[in-house]
Amino acid sequence: MKLGYIEFVETKDGYRAGLLITDQFTKPLEFRVTTNVKVDQLQKILYGDLLENVLYRERFTIELVNEAQEDFDILLVKEKDLLSLRDEIGKPIGFLRKFDPFKAMDRYSHKIVNLADKFEPLTLTVSKEDFKLVVPISRKLQEIYRNYNLMEPFERIRKAIEYLSTSQ
Repeated sequence: MKLGYIEFVETKDGYRAGLLITDQFTKPLEFRVTTNVKVDQLQKILYGDLLENVLYRERFTIELVNEAQEDFDILLVKEKDLLSLRDEIGKPIGFLRKFDPFKAMDRYSHKIVNLADKFEPLTLTVSKEDFKLVVPISRKLQEIYRNYNLMEPFERIRKAIEYLSTSQ
């Protein structure tokens, strides 16, 4: 199973995003990063709270996925709003987050645990189009989670973007 990860970073010069595609061992197969998108004060005022959502959805996610050379089975994200891009990218999107025992699970979500207790439990949520796949995808991810932290590649992307931003 190949995994796509997307992460967004606000740098001192603007906003950037990175897409990391890995194999089932989270070994990198491809990495793509956007250029800095500078946002001026007027744009911040006009977009308000929608600014990051519009940037992440319309500018970064679709652009990075369309440019990827390596195929992947699921795009893992940390922003639930990105689930709505399912039809546009043509692949399942999984919203990963720390499991909250006090939050009710719906039919679009499934718990992923590390049986060795090396990593904290996670919740995977998919779009309504993929609700029949949530259990099979969760099982595959749980196999990976047995040995590899599914959340750690997000941090790799963040560090890579920060490195690129300071070295340019």
